This record gives sequence, structure tokens and C-alpha cells, in this order.
Amino acid sequence: MTKIAIQTNSDIIRIGFKEILKNYEVVDYNTTSEIDLLLFENEELIREKVKKIRLIRTTEIPLNNDYSIISIYSTEQEVLDSVDKTLRNHIYIEERLKEIKRQRNKKFKILKDLSRREKFLLEEIIKGKSNKEISQTIYISEKTVKNNLTDLYKKLEVRGREEIRRRYSKIISQK
Repeated sequence: MTKIAIQTNSDIIRIGFKEILKNYEVVDYNTTSEIDLLLFENEELIREKVKKIRLIRTTEIPLNNDYSIISIYSTEQEVLDSVDKTLRNHIYIEERLKEIKRQRNKKFKILKDLSRREKFLLEEIIKGKSNKEISQTIYISEKTVKNNLTDLYKKLEVRGREEIRRRYSKIISQK
């Protein structure tokens, strides 16, 4: 029988997975050395040399992965599909996470295509700087800053500073 180890700090999640995976031999991580699949939350276990599925919160999607990924919001069917595909040497990513990853990658592409000045403006906006502060830092007029910001808003497809902070502050800090 296929043996699946589960590593999580949540009793509710562990019990739920054991119920969903009732057709498999499910054990707690560290109780056995021979496993076919590891379902884990702890990021340090990424290095484990075994077939694995990482359980994440939707904001924690890794940039690169060589393992399957499901969220804490996965349905029973998604959990079963991820186990089945991972055991058959495929990398499974939950559909909801694929869309989030696509959106993030789109943002990265937009950021990559920004000019040096636009990147600078983006970082300054995220830091909370005003147009006046930005203009004094790079020795241009406030009007020029406003014009540059208008172009930046169009490229980023946003309506203002708050939307930039909301949509891009986490990505900028990941670079």
C-alpha cells in the first residue's frame, strides 16, 4: 500500500487529510523512514528527496518549484488529484494557484519592461514618497514627476498610488 507522510502543525488539517486519503496508508511525518509521498507545510522540507506536495496559503506561491502545490483551501478532489499525479511523477498545481501564479508572472513581465526611471518611481511610491519628495531626490520638476507617473499608471494598469502599493509592494520586496 502507498504510504503518505503528513507534516503540518494543524491537527484539523492532519485529520482532514487522513480522512480524505483513507485509501492510502497515512502516517505523521517522522514516524517512519520509508514513505512514497510527503505532504508538508514546513518550507524546510522542500529539500527532502521524495515525491512531495507542499501545502501553502495562497500568498506563499514559490517562484520555482519541482514539487506539487495545493492550498489550504483545496477541495477533496483536488487533494486526491494532487496525490495521484504526484505519485505518477507529475507536478500538480491547483487551478486556483495557477491563476494566481499567472497574474504574478504577468506583473513580473511588466516590471521587467519598465524603464529605469519608472522602476525608481515605483519603488518611491511603494515607500510612500510624495511627488515633491521624488522631484527633490532626482532633481526634476513636480510636473515631470506627475507626467512620468501618468505613464507608469498606464503601463501598470492601475489608477493610483494605493493600487500600486496593494498590487506591487509584495513583488518588489521579493526581487
